[in-house]
Amino acid sequence: MFNINGETWYIVFVSPSDPHLSRSDGSPALGVCNDNTKTIYLDETMNEYMVKKVLTHEITHAAMFSYNVDLCPRQEELVAILIDTYGHEIINLTN
Repeated sequence: MFNINGETWYIVFVSPSDPHLSRSDGSPALGVCNDNTKTIYLDETMNEYMVKKVLTHEITHAAMFSYNVDLCPRQEELVAILIDTYGHEIINLTN
């Protein structure tokens, strides 16, 4: 459990076949951020590296929802990909 902008979010590991791991178009995903339930669902079979990458991606979605960042779905996904791919490098450079 974690908080962003006063909203409590939950992290739940589920089976890869769990319906919560379906994108809006029905395709399977390794992680899904559900703004309605304030829950991030993650595939329980991922290795540690992928859990960290996918969780970073989904927390980025949660932050955008919690701060009412209103982007089109494509832009939102690009921001999440940027953060999950380069976020650690950016923070390390800052430090």
